[in-house]
Amino acid sequence: MLTNTTKVVKKTGQEPLEKLRNYTEVVDFLNSRRYADYNENVIKRMKELDKLFGNISSKLDIVLVGGTNGKSSSIHFACKLLKEEGFNVGAAYSSNFLVYNESFVVNFQTIANKDFADVVNKVINIVLAKNIDATTFEILTISSLIYFESQKVDIALLEVGIGGKYDATNFCNPKISAVTRISLDHKEILGEDVENLTLHMLEIARPGSWFISAEQSKIRLQKMKNYLEERGVKWAMPIRKLANLPYIYEQLYGRIASLGERIAQIYIEDIKGKFSPFLRGNLLATQKGQRGRPTLEAKRQAELNPIKTLKNFWKDQFDLLKGRFEVLDKEKPTIVLDSAHNLDAFENLFLGLRLLHYQKALKGLALVVGLDKKIESDKFLKVIRYLLKKVNGQVVFVPNSKNSYSFAELQDVVLKAKDYNIRAKACKNFVEGFQIAKSLVDQRDGLICITGSNEIIGEYWQNRGIKKF
Repeated sequence: MLTNTTKVVKKTGQEPLEKLRNYTEVVDFLNSRRYADYNENVIKRMKELDKLFGNISSKLDIVLVGGTNGKSSSIHFACKLLKEEGFNVGAAYSSNFLVYNESFVVNFQTIANKDFADVVNKVINIVLAKNIDATTFEILTISSLIYFESQKVDIALLEVGIGGKYDATNFCNPKISAVTRISLDHKEILGEDVENLTLHMLEIARPGSWFISAEQSKIRLQKMKNYLEERGVKWAMPIRKLANLPYIYEQLYGRIASLGERIAQIYIEDIKGKFSPFLRGNLLATQKGQRGRPTLEAKRQAELNPIKTLKNFWKDQFDLLKGRFEVLDKEKPTIVLDSAHNLDAFENLFLGLRLLHYQKALKGLALVVGLDKKIESDKFLKVIRYLLKKVNGQVVFVPNSKNSYSFAELQDVVLKAKDYNIRAKACKNFVEGFQIAKSLVDQRDGLICITGSNEIIGEYWQNRGIKKF
């Protein structure tokens, strides 16, 4: 447990600068501030906070993971492998569904309420005392590092929030930087120029550190390689293969899991200088520099002491984070929760729904969607149309956050949907939309997919009476 050493300093007529806040007060403070900025002042504030806390970032081996989609899953997969190899691992995620605690995880254990309140309260007091205009994400980022250092983690993996160049995570000097996949997102901040967006994401890399990517465009990869090597960054071979995940997940998350494998391997072998036959995937390990066939003795020892393989590991240990193609097959009808919020993520989600249908024919599909305003409705409807040509289903649109289409706007989207031969309906809230979706599918063999944002996933769980995972 963390101990809160902050003392209350009483000052007549004003709130004490060093205040002991309980968990609820800390959460209220975080909710009262804007969540994130993206400009050069972010990096200045983060460096100031880092210095005020004894250059906490320099005390940890840090990995930054950026990209458009799949960041949190890449971190999750890398953490599983690093933990398997005996490391204490911290993961800081940039988003949550129900509570902020979900963002701080050590060895797959979410931070407790008291520990969260203690560590974040320390940062809040410094922010107020020094009059630093820090956002919620900035406070959480520094707090996560303080917590990881207190838990003596060996390696901390941080999820980049927006872009990279001016992201709150980009003040530190990572040992490894990774970019998952690059496509248009946050256009209101980063613009619609993919090349410029790519450069923003590459800014998380540092001279002398390693960089790895799961980007699929060979042309873009070559440009990335040239750009980074000119700046003295160590370029690791990009991801080509899919990890051996169980069906159907290999097609959905195979490349992301493979990125996690490479992050773990680079850290263990190139940074820590250890040999990991497990991560190399060899049935019979060959040490670096060894040539020729294994000796008879080596073969005999391998038979007596078989090396664990990645394929068997994923078979036994595979799982996904909450809200990432989360299949609740015990529910009637089956529920799929997915936090997809841009077209690239929706395409991957809909591929998964098709694969589920091919595995076992669905008797009705209902999509409950909280559509983000950043997505052009016509483009989204085209993606939906392709899915519904393969799987018989309907769409139920619901407003679910300040960034989503309003009920009136969704009614216009429903009218457009008719032009695409899509059956759709707009509802005033999630509860109404979910009840309608349940009436559209077979209770035993139908499926309801809830998607569009973190908020709509949170609404599902809150509707179930769940306040914390």
